[in-house]
Amino acid sequence: MERHFAALDGISPAHTVIIGDAVDDAVAAAHVGARAVLYTGGSHSRASLEVAGVPVVDTLAEAAALAEQLGG
Repeated sequence: MERHFAALDGISPAHTVIIGDAVDDAVAAAHVGARAVLYTGGSHSRASLEVAGVPVVDTLAEAAALAEQLGG
């Protein structure tokens, strides 16, 4: 993920929210200084996603709305 941010000129990880469906997505976001929202629509259960300590939502619409709020 660091390589991807380096390629995005002018985009700060501090103002970025990663939407993912696995705990690894939240870990990678934290590693580069971004926030994360996890979505239960993947192959992982809500309980397994909640251990990441980031918001967990049930729909992509919820994820996008929350990401917009968090990305401020």
